[in-house]
Amino acid sequence: MFYFVLLLALGISPNISAQSADAARQPQAKVESKRSALDLDRLLQDREYPEMERQLPGANLSATERSYFEGILADRNNQVSQAIATLEKILPGLRTANSQRAAVSLRALTDDYFLSGRYGDASDAFADLMKHFADEFSRAHIYGMDPHIYESLRDAAPQSVSGERNFSVAIRHNSLGVIDVPLQIGDKKEWWIFDTGASISTITVSTANRLGLTISRERASTQSSATGKEVPIWITVIPQIRFGSAIAHDAVAQVMDDKDLDINLGENGHYQIEGILGYPVLEALGSFTFTGNELTVAPESQPTSRSTRLYVDEMTPLVEATAGGHELIFGFDTGAFSSSFSAKYFRKFPHDFASLTDREYMVAGAGGTRSSRDYELPRVELELGSATATFKNVDVLTSDLGAGLLDEVFGNLGQDVIRQFKTVTIDFKRMRLSVGEEAK
Repeated sequence: MFYFVLLLALGISPNISAQSADAARQPQAKVESKRSALDLDRLLQDREYPEMERQLPGANLSATERSYFEGILADRNNQVSQAIATLEKILPGLRTANSQRAAVSLRALTDDYFLSGRYGDASDAFADLMKHFADEFSRAHIYGMDPHIYESLRDAAPQSVSGERNFSVAIRHNSLGVIDVPLQIGDKKEWWIFDTGASISTITVSTANRLGLTISRERASTQSSATGKEVPIWITVIPQIRFGSAIAHDAVAQVMDDKDLDINLGENGHYQIEGILGYPVLEALGSFTFTGNELTVAPESQPTSRSTRLYVDEMTPLVEATAGGHELIFGFDTGAFSSSFSAKYFRKFPHDFASLTDREYMVAGAGGTRSSRDYELPRVELELGSATATFKNVDVLTSDLGAGLLDEVFGNLGQDVIRQFKTVTIDFKRMRLSVGEEAK
């Protein structure tokens, strides 16, 4: 979902001792089969995907174990068809052999079915997850999921994309400081937020009515990872969204009350969000390059040394960055004006905060605000391949939000990444984030 100040919301993150972390990096030949599988489980739970990819080829695993980790990595690398084929094959055996892996597989399959337009299968997988393996997940892990979402789409046509995917459009920055892109829906021209952090496109009730869309009768709900508040939603399918020379057909969107997307800007009044273009549409289009006030769309981008890996989890893009020699995974959210770091970062680098004083911090999101404690870190440098991104006065939380995914990565990188470089490319085909030369 789209959150304006922060914040990552991910799931179960068991503590790994330094001894366990060292063991995970030992040559696999020296680790017993069972221990190797457990090490990979820990890397997966801690979202250390680069290390997991390095260890997997040489790990001493059974055929089923190898298929499981390969299937989950295919899911995290946005290889949807491969993930579905692999996980479907081994799921029956996992049900009795390892309930935790069965739950992770069903959670991944739910999203992969959704992205494939197999909404009935997504509904069945989610129902299976809740009926048989709910104990494997906290509420935070499924905060954005509601069975009514999938059921309302059971008979809907899958999303597809047609038209030319080599074009450029002018973009603008709204009062929130984030990027709007021009869309054509029917005879209406719309400016919606370009939001990689939105796991589904989102519009207001007023926008749905203006566009003449049919809204689901049954109401569902989602939980804001920032505030923890339940927000009522409905579902609609948009027949066509024209974006440049490309057309997204049968695009799913959630519909929220206008008040839940009315953002309080303090002395600057309010800003009413009308539409958010989310991950399912964006990943289907391929690659996006930001250059000043222009956005170029292409099926994929060219490789460069000034790039780093992208992953996806719970339909939320994640990006690899290096700090102090440590590979870290962050959320990547173009719907956030600035970057903010999670309590996981605070726990990873406690010495960075020894001379600082914490303060009260207001976290804003869909449905309201909540108070937390944070530090303001004067300067942080993150390596993105051979490039370096510099962040000043970064908000760092001191405690988890209880919001799942976003607690389990090291922070949320926002628009201040894009502002630092002359060009920034987000490529969901090659799963890379690439940056050009530093902006002056």
